[in-house]
Amino acid sequence: MKKLMIIAAALLLLLPLLAFAAGGKETQEKASTTGTAKGSDIAPFIIEMRQGLDPYRGSIDYKGEYGAVPTWDTDLVLTVDEVNQIRAKKAKVGYVMDAAAGDHTNSLLKGMKDVFAQLGINLMGTVDPQFDVEKERAGAENFIAMGADLVIGAPIDPVASAASFRPVLNAGKKFVIWSNIPKGYEYGKDFVGVSSAMAQDLGRYSVQILKEGVSSKTEVAYLFFDAKFWVVNLIDAMVKQELQKDPNLVIVEELGFSTEKECFDLMSAAIQRHPNIKRVYACWNVPAQFAADACKQANRPDIKIACFGVDEPTLIDILKGGNIMGTVSDDPYHLGANLALLAGYGIIGKKAPEFTITPAIPITKTNLQAAWDITQKTPMPDSVKQFLK
Repeated sequence: MKKLMIIAAALLLLLPLLAFAAGGKETQEKASTTGTAKGSDIAPFIIEMRQGLDPYRGSIDYKGEYGAVPTWDTDLVLTVDEVNQIRAKKAKVGYVMDAAAGDHTNSLLKGMKDVFAQLGINLMGTVDPQFDVEKERAGAENFIAMGADLVIGAPIDPVASAASFRPVLNAGKKFVIWSNIPKGYEYGKDFVGVSSAMAQDLGRYSVQILKEGVSSKTEVAYLFFDAKFWVVNLIDAMVKQELQKDPNLVIVEELGFSTEKECFDLMSAAIQRHPNIKRVYACWNVPAQFAADACKQANRPDIKIACFGVDEPTLIDILKGGNIMGTVSDDPYHLGANLALLAGYGIIGKKAPEFTITPAIPITKTNLQAAWDITQKTPMPDSVKQFLK
């Protein structure tokens, strides 16, 4: 009876998302074959899906969380024979995200689903805890109760999430991580591997965007995420480091926030204190939109903002010549695809790279369509497309 109650609870939690999972089954039926490739060759779909990324792969000069050494996702490959081994397993996987985020989540899930279709893996469903660790834990537990062979997680908090995903390990199932490693978890023992963004370049490209049009001393407001979230904290630190290297970009305001909507009031007050501010780093795209709203209310079209992350409002503001002058994509499609490849590694017990990263790609008016096609691989919304002309 207790087991039936657990399974019933799991179905209630996941019912709104089962339609999404069913979509994965339809995609699997349409999965392309590996053609005439030999069994020891890299599966052709992996090579094809990464086209256009190589120009953005440079040197890697930082360490991942807990000293993990990042490697480009070109090291994350499966052979034709390995793909066939994975297909034969008919594995089931659940995904516990941290919080859904519009276009970014859609593209990440598309990458994940496309690769699962190639590997014959059934995506049972997704759970969106909205940064609630209790819901995170419930999601992990319910996937195990429903028979998942592997769980993909985007840990919310290093300590609390260590407890959230412990049921996966206790059940002897495999665990794959998006970006944030729970405290105490060991590579190869507790998790298969990590898929993350190129934090160094997300920071570096953000500052490159801010430099455009700057030829003399320019005041900068620096908004940073004042909460513990490893990958965002690292990107913020990279931005500050790059800003401090440029004598023309002078930080006059350091503004920490813990909720996105705070950035409106923080930016409004910063403009009052330092009316000569002309450049703003605003962390990811949603805080950037609040900062842009503050600039608009202050009638300051001359203040230009850079951030990372992609969604419709951000891209529209860029194309319309608004306050947001550019953003940097963390390449959500390939983040999701790499999570799915890591799941494939786990299913057949192949040792994966510990900390795999996909390139960051700067986006401005001049390359917006091309960058979207590489990093999103979903139809561009008409609301954005109308401003491309």
